Amino acid sequence: MGIAKQGTRMIVVDGDSYRWVVAPNDEPGLAIVVVHGEADGQRMVTWVEHGVVIAPGLVSAVIREALLHHGWTPRRRGKQLTLRCVDPDAANFRVIVWPSR
Repeated sequence: MGIAKQGTRMIVVDGDSYRWVVAPNDEPGLAIVVVHGEADGQRMVTWVEHGVVIAPGLVSAVIREALLHHGWTPRRRGKQLTLRCVDPDAANFRVIVWPSR
């Protein structure tokens, strides 16, 4: 499940390229939508609170967290992985599966 290339930004995390975009405001907050830059695989959406500054550092941290701790497989097709960034502060950074299982 991909995203339109227009309006997306590229980021390289640990040698892999990804495309990402911030979805418009919605009830749960702002959504960071990420897909692999070359493969048409699983999409990852991470919700953050309104008012959080979404910069490349936050996006790369969310990508690493999804890969290492939440089973995200951006190179293989699969059901969208939806997460919530509970604390975007670098010292207390935490991402959880959302909605809770």
